[in-house]
Amino acid sequence: MSTVLVVEDEFDVQQIVADVLRDEGHQVFVCGTGREALQHLSEFRPDVVLMDVMLPIFSGLQVLDVMRKTPGLDAIPVILMSETEPRHVQARWQFFLKKPFRLEHLLDAITRVMGPVSLT
Repeated sequence: MSTVLVVEDEFDVQQIVADVLRDEGHQVFVCGTGREALQHLSEFRPDVVLMDVMLPIFSGLQVLDVMRKTPGLDAIPVILMSETEPRHVQARWQFFLKKPFRLEHLLDAITRVMGPVSLT
């Protein structure tokens, strides 16, 4: 089982993504702001972070910047989600999902970043 931190401020999207990932055998934690994401990341290390770019308080890019400068968080794979891919920032994420996306594209991104899920 893999652990996924979903950082998304749109409640409906957050819940749909979390439900789909749980159905695929992942352990999922959710939060709705960049500040909450940083709090979660100070308490545990997920296998992957699925993060919206536009978040209240700290943006997804600000959270990503903190992660890449913090030992222990710097190697955690990040999948960014947004309507447009950020171009002004050096690519520090492993995969980009353009919103809106199909759920099979979400699962494909998770598999590409983490590999197939083992249910044992």
